[in-house]
Amino acid sequence: MTQESESTSGIQSIVRATQIIEMLREHDSLTLTELADKMDIPTSTAHVYLQTLQQEGFVVCEDHKYRNGLRFLEYGSHARRKYEIYSAAKPVLRELAMETGERAGLGVEENGKRVLLCVEDGTSAVSDNTPIGQFTDMHWTALGQCILAHLPPTRRDEIIAASDLPRATDQTITDPEELRQELADVREQGYAIEDEEHRDGIRSVCVPILTPDDAVLGSIGLTGPINRFDETTVGEYVQLLTDRANVVKLKTVYY
Repeated sequence: MTQESESTSGIQSIVRATQIIEMLREHDSLTLTELADKMDIPTSTAHVYLQTLQQEGFVVCEDHKYRNGLRFLEYGSHARRKYEIYSAAKPVLRELAMETGERAGLGVEENGKRVLLCVEDGTSAVSDNTPIGQFTDMHWTALGQCILAHLPPTRRDEIIAASDLPRATDQTITDPEELRQELADVREQGYAIEDEEHRDGIRSVCVPILTPDDAVLGSIGLTGPINRFDETTVGEYVQLLTDRANVVKLKTVYY
């Protein structure tokens, strides 16, 4: 086997392993046969990959079903701690959740996606089962729109061009030009409102966290049912979030 073919084979093996990890994430747990069927690969091939991932601690087998292991939590926690904004924002999000009773969240951008870096739930928070660490399209969440709106124009256009702008609900913006206009409005007004664009019945209001030279570090926001996020409440939350975003900025940039 040539060096090139060995390299290609190695890359394909990594891709296959990540596909298996993603399949287990989507379905929580699968038997060997179920996984092989869903992946359309021989059972023997699936078994080799699962055994290797299990030996390395990334997959666990219980009652003949395989699932992703807690070792991912160790890697995820390590990666998250590298973001200074996480340490700065976590106590601020807790205060926001306690003060409003709603769900407070922190988003950052990585590889053109919105990553939910931290969440704190208030006493009245409505959970939409969005997991911490979720990667999702930028255009259908207020956290993502806040970030996307303040990225350099070239980077923003790259992200929009690379996405087919999938629809999550009937309210999702799926037209590139309409999205660009929405992002221009976000930049002008200083906040984004997600009005059932990602989840039916859910509304969010978010503001960007900007450095002194207007580079975007991330965004913070509040999320809840639309009946509790009326025009008056949203206006109050915009001011509250703007004040807290400034605190996060100061802690991140100057401390």
